[in-house]
Amino acid sequence: MDGPDEAEAAIEELAQAGFDRDRIFVLCGPKGAERLDVSGRHHGLRGRVYRLIERMGDERDLLLESRDHLLAGGLLMTVPAGEDEKSSAARILGAHGGREMAHFGKGHWEPLGRS
Repeated sequence: MDGPDEAEAAIEELAQAGFDRDRIFVLCGPKGAERLDVSGRHHGLRGRVYRLIERMGDERDLLLESRDHLLAGGLLMTVPAGEDEKSSAARILGAHGGREMAHFGKGHWEPLGRS
């Protein structure tokens, strides 16, 4: 997402659709990029191991693109959604300017839309 107004509207609609508002997170700017922690070094051994595994797949490129988007002033939103909720979350996010959406499941990820 590109701005706080779109993110706020998306959060409101997601909450109305039954998503837990307290589990939705928005990252922005350099602090958000730091929290994303592409290297994993700020999240201990487990974080470094996860990032090492991600380097072997497509996740690394997605993480780098997300970091660059944050550094350019964009926003990144995470919305916990199960298999049965992912399309609803993607539809709502897309309606509010969300793009490059993906669902991260156990041991896999899949793109959900490129608005």
